Amino acid sequence: MIILSKLIFLGTLGYLLKVRLRTLLAYFQQEEYDGARYIGALQTVRLYDVRASVVILVAVGLLMLNAPAIVLLIAAGALGAIAWMESKYRFKKPLAMTERARRIYMLAAALLVLPFLFSFYWTIFAVVAIQLAPFALIAANQMLAPFQQRINDKYIVEAREKLARMDPTRIGITGSFGKTTVKHILAEILEGSAPVFYSRGSINTVLGLTRHIRGRLQWSHKYFIAEMGAYGEGSIDRLCAFAQPNLGIVTAVGDAHTERFGSIDAIARAKSELVAYVCGNGGTSVINAEILRHAPFARLKEKYGARVITVGAENADVIVNAQPAAGGGWVIGLHWADGSQADVSFELPLLGDHNVMNAALAVVLTLHVDPDLLDDLPHFTKTVSQIPHRLQKVESAGAPLILDDAYNANELGFKSAVATLHDLAKERGGRAILVTPGVAELGLEHDTVHARLAKTCNAFCDTIYIVNPNRIRSFADGLDQTRVNVVEVASFFEARAKIDANITPQDVVLYENDLPDLLEEQRFL
Repeated sequence: MIILSKLIFLGTLGYLLKVRLRTLLAYFQQEEYDGARYIGALQTVRLYDVRASVVILVAVGLLMLNAPAIVLLIAAGALGAIAWMESKYRFKKPLAMTERARRIYMLAAALLVLPFLFSFYWTIFAVVAIQLAPFALIAANQMLAPFQQRINDKYIVEAREKLARMDPTRIGITGSFGKTTVKHILAEILEGSAPVFYSRGSINTVLGLTRHIRGRLQWSHKYFIAEMGAYGEGSIDRLCAFAQPNLGIVTAVGDAHTERFGSIDAIARAKSELVAYVCGNGGTSVINAEILRHAPFARLKEKYGARVITVGAENADVIVNAQPAAGGGWVIGLHWADGSQADVSFELPLLGDHNVMNAALAVVLTLHVDPDLLDDLPHFTKTVSQIPHRLQKVESAGAPLILDDAYNANELGFKSAVATLHDLAKERGGRAILVTPGVAELGLEHDTVHARLAKTCNAFCDTIYIVNPNRIRSFADGLDQTRVNVVEVASFFEARAKIDANITPQDVVLYENDLPDLLEEQRFL
């Protein structure tokens, strides 16, 4: 009996350190090591342990009742089965065991040793140790924070000095949405002028830019494009102090990330920090004319005049008009209201009407930087590459058309993508199939936005797979099931399996906003 109890002890230790702690660290990393947000996730995603704790408690009870050895063997086997199943779980964003993650993991494991050692004598303490695991990660991160900050500061200084030595023309891009797409379009067009450096994917923080600058920036780069994300007021100011942009683009101010900021007004103030910095240092900013309705931008336009170039369908410095082109792209025209630039017309092969403004912003800044590109501009825009996971067409012969909009995170882009889905499905003679878990970080606007999205989907979709419907109940309840076939699923994996069993080559499938593991589904650990 003693041997069996020790077997359960060792099995629980292996489960805690080799499986449980790594699972929790993966979620902690997805929350960017933010302890407060992680604590919230413990409840919403159900990261507290249930299965192993119940097995251990049952085993303790059986030991007290002098249960037969076979029962304890079954308990030990159950722990092994739980550990095996958890180790096989497929994260969409698996744990990246970076040096920082490794340090947090090792220190958290050390912090759990003491409470777990007590379980050698009192097995109940194994349950205590398991339940303390997420808090051990938070504590380890806090304890390592000064050390981590010293490392970060060293790398940031190196990157800032390297950027200053090479001194390329620096362009900052921010906005509630569209900034990554604008960055990619701008980079491809500007390559016609000189080599361009830009951060890959959605890298938009000081540390992310630091890593790319230290590893990739070369003397040959004449332009440096920095995507700038904001997690609160002051975020853009810090990025500007680091990158010191000469030029800026602001794509939009919307309800994306309202949960972080608290209000649209706070978002507007945060995004305006880029314009204030650039124009305050003698540079020029190109902005979506719609954001002038927000007071911070209206004041900056009044203060800096022509150094803030507005782009819009009307009442703007540069007027945009667009017509759909064959295959889902656009023919876009630009007219400078003051006549300072000749009218421009170009083709854009990207889907979605929201990309009209994205392209217009990029082209206006390009011609401000290098007017000599005017004649070659139609060639560069016509060959702009699809941006991965941003309404990207995935086509193959004899297969349905896939629209990958996994990175979308705003109402405007969602509606644009669904409208594109409808048009392409009608063109192919197939069904318009939407797969979505909704939009994240909307704060108090969560239910209102999802109710509006449901109305749009009623008009444009034939079949909708709702991922984790309990998170977006207002969306699910707003769908008209007399017009739309609604299927509720727990995850994208389940949706794909159901779609594959009932799909035709004429159908079009839109994967809209693939949320991280933390938001997609609740777990039963």
